[in-house]
Amino acid sequence: LKVAAVGGAGYHGSLLRAFVRHLGTPGAHLGPRGPDWLGLLRFLIVPLGPHPVAQHLGTLDGRYGSAFLDPPWRELFTRSEAPPSEPFSVAGRILSFVAGAGVTLPLPVAEAMLTCSDKFPDEDSCQKFVPFVGVRAG
Repeated sequence: LKVAAVGGAGYHGSLLRAFVRHLGTPGAHLGPRGPDWLGLLRFLIVPLGPHPVAQHLGTLDGRYGSAFLDPPWRELFTRSEAPPSEPFSVAGRILSFVAGAGVTLPLPVAEAMLTCSDKFPDEDSCQKFVPFVGVRAG
């Protein structure tokens, strides 16, 4: 099942948190087959604006880079105002990418535990799990 996620880095972070919280938790909504079905989902990231995961994907897949990291795409989604006319077919690029995405690149999803504590020593600290996509920077 291909899931095209079109948005900025913040949107993709929210989607990742929801996925990990609701679908990636062992025993949650997994049914009788267990977590095997998770391997059937393929998230296709379509960046709108600057996106570190998209930059990484562009270095690994030239077709992805030419579709979503070329200057016209970047310029269209980094403008403060909408252009008077669409310089190219945004929907056409996305549909072409989804149709041709037969092979996907595996990106590991992990969680980091953050411990928050108040300035006062008698206050309890809290822990929060933050999911992230494991890509190597630089």
